[in-house]
Amino acid sequence: MKKSKTRKDLNFLDFLSQVPWWVYISISSVAYFLLAYVVPMFEQQGSLVDQVHVSFGPAFAPVVALALLAPASFSLLNSGRRKKKLHDLQKEIQAIQTLSHKQFENLVAETYSRIGYLVLEHSAFEEDQGIDLVLRKSTNLHLVCCRNWQSRQIDLDIVKQMYSLMYDRQASGTIIITSGAFTREAHRFAADKPIELVDGRQLVELIGST
Repeated sequence: MKKSKTRKDLNFLDFLSQVPWWVYISISSVAYFLLAYVVPMFEQQGSLVDQVHVSFGPAFAPVVALALLAPASFSLLNSGRRKKKLHDLQKEIQAIQTLSHKQFENLVAETYSRIGYLVLEHSAFEEDQGIDLVLRKSTNLHLVCCRNWQSRQIDLDIVKQMYSLMYDRQASGTIIITSGAFTREAHRFAADKPIELVDGRQLVELIGST
């Protein structure tokens, strides 16, 4: 799987592009105001050095302000890219949601097989209601529940059901996959357990990494 960039991997331009554009405008405006109007207020008559310092502020205020505005272009460009990425992501999720349950199940099986899982065919586990796939990786067995729902979130009941089946079947963990989303209660319940929740966005990213 492809790993997203960590903070340590980001170069200086990456950092600049991730700061919201309005932050640069705010900083630029404050800097201009300070140099153009506040600095001259400290003028002390009779000192040539002080007069030089005071004239420095208004003279360089536009230059400093423009310099601080320059990174905003990186931020605006990155913002446009993020919006396009979100739009493309939503289109892919919607395409997945048009699949039948069997097609969705096959898509999940193919995706996980590409990242190193063995999909067990005709497993006796699949006779249990709620188990759509059984995956094996090394000595670990994972029970998979596939739910291709567009207008309904996966709630706590389904997560508890798969957790119970996992213990009954002595599996290592369970993976619940949906093209939609999970409720907060479902996330809270799964947080400290061997339960992996994969929503539509994560599924698209997983497919793209294979």
